[in-house]
Amino acid sequence: MLRLEWADVDMRRKEFTLRETKNGEVRLVPMTPTVYQVFTELWKERRLDTQRVFLYNGAEVKRIGTAFNAACRRAGITNLKIHDFRHTASTNLRRAGVDTATATKIVGHKSDRMHRRYNTITPDDLHAAAKKLHNHKTNTLITPEGVAAGAETISARNFIASGRSSVVES
Repeated sequence: MLRLEWADVDMRRKEFTLRETKNGEVRLVPMTPTVYQVFTELWKERRLDTQRVFLYNGAEVKRIGTAFNAACRRAGITNLKIHDFRHTASTNLRRAGVDTATATKIVGHKSDRMHRRYNTITPDDLHAAAKKLHNHKTNTLITPEGVAAGAETISARNFIASGRSSVVES
């Protein structure tokens, strides 16, 4: 991100083109509305004598570690690394309901396995899943083959063969 240039910031499409990525592949990353607002202000104040987006005292920023560590210290935050934001992005995309393939593409992981590694599942996530299940409007009841449970049930084998997505409404 430190090497980001204005030519790679598409304000009309609200996306970044990252050309110098860790894995060497060009990646498009969409802006959230908040990021778009920040970049709208940065765009108004950009310097015309350089293409770089991130500057400090008119010069391109080469390293962020010292400033990041100082900001964390002033905020009273300990044990936070810049790379932790990648974990946060993966986890927040999942929590927002973004499918794995799309989240993997946005974060820049090469595989679902790497995306899963970066996802953090907390007890709150488990409770949220239980609440979603409870609030789900349709339940499917699948019974073992040969169990007579009424006209609105179906055996697992017949359910799979039928291609239906729900059988019993509750």
